[in-house]
Amino acid sequence: MNNDKGLSLLEVLVAMIILSLGILGMAPMVVMSIEGNNISRDVLVVSSLAAEKMELYESLEVLPPVPYTEMEHGLEGGYNRKTVIRDSTVDPTIPEGVYQIDVTISWTDKTGVNRSTTYSTLVMEG
Repeated sequence: MNNDKGLSLLEVLVAMIILSLGILGMAPMVVMSIEGNNISRDVLVVSSLAAEKMELYESLEVLPPVPYTEMEHGLEGGYNRKTVIRDSTVDPTIPEGVYQIDVTISWTDKTGVNRSTTYSTLVMEG
C-alpha cells in the first residue's frame, strides 16, 4: 500500500530547520534595532535638556555675571549638564554686547561608553 496524502517526519524536520535558520538570520536586525532605539532616546533626552537650559537663559532679562558656570547632576536618570556663559570680557572672539551660552550634556550609554555633546547659542545683551 502506498499512502502519499501526508508529509513524512523527515520533510517536517527539514522544513523546521529551514524556518529556524531564516529566523536566526533576523536576530542581528533585532539587536541593531534595539541599539538604534537606545541611541535615539539618548539624542532626544540630550537635545531637550540642552534646549531647556538655553531657552531659560534666552528668556531672562539679565544674565548672571560672567564668567558663569553651573553644574547639574543626575538629570533624567543619569545625565549631567554643564552650562557656561561667557562674553567678550572672557573671550575676545565673542562680539561686544553678545553672550555665548554653551551647554554640555554628558552621560554613560547602555553599553558603558561615556558620551558628551555641547550645544552653543549666542544671546544679545539686554
